[in-house]
Amino acid sequence: MSTAPVPESAARRFGALSYRFAPAPGASRCTDLLIAVHGVRRNALEQWQAFAAQAHARGCHLLVPCFDAQHYPDYQRLGRPGHGQRADLHLIALVGSLAGEHGFDPAALRLFGHSGGAQFVHRFVLAHPDMVRRYALSAPGWYTFPDETLHYPLGTGHPPTGFPRLEAWRYLRVPGRVFVGQREHANSRLLRRSERLDQTQGLSRLDRARAWVRAMHLAARTQALQASLDLVELPDGAHGFAGLVRRTTLVSEVLDFLLPETAARSRGRIVAPEPHARHTDPACA
Repeated sequence: MSTAPVPESAARRFGALSYRFAPAPGASRCTDLLIAVHGVRRNALEQWQAFAAQAHARGCHLLVPCFDAQHYPDYQRLGRPGHGQRADLHLIALVGSLAGEHGFDPAALRLFGHSGGAQFVHRFVLAHPDMVRRYALSAPGWYTFPDETLHYPLGTGHPPTGFPRLEAWRYLRVPGRVFVGQREHANSRLLRRSERLDQTQGLSRLDRARAWVRAMHLAARTQALQASLDLVELPDGAHGFAGLVRRTTLVSEVLDFLLPETAARSRGRIVAPEPHARHTDPACA
């Protein structure tokens, strides 16, 4: 792990959206932006402290937004009508503004989210796949399944007014990876539970991650596409983000996946630019 100091950044505002941003060293030559999204506790500082030093060491811009409860109560589901402001559109506007200033590609994002942030990230991918180069999820509580017979947010059918159509042939092409701790359990206090969710997605985050990855693989086969999503189960991993960072290799594994070019340079060797299924769970193959 890098021993580089954490770059300092006070929180700034872009309209209603609070954020921290660190430009990469030699920013004029960098085209990569990593975005790390917080969970429902909205502790964006944890994301900053976890990723800032390594993003800086790998020569990557870093953006950590904070979707406050007042303006973005529904940020995990992107912001449905009547549930606050559109978190995805506000993030896109912020990215566009920063891209104009710092010169990175606003349509080649590398996204990470934990818990509620992972809900936001995978739904952002469903809605805006052409903007995302790669994405990584850490322990979402539940998912939007690639099923047009289920209404959003349980499935991709009938998205809310103002949302784009969620098209499988587009979002299934985006490489993704799901990280979940093997110590996740059904009695987690922050896990959303309902009879319908439990029956369709599973009783724990681990069950639900396996079910979603299987469903995405099946959807890819239906579209005659190669599966571009896999699952990493973290030994000794529970749910809290700080504990995951402390006890597991989550941060380095996320960055190796999202920024494979920097992983190759850091090891002094060349890897395939789009590796697939390095950690694929056998049940999802």
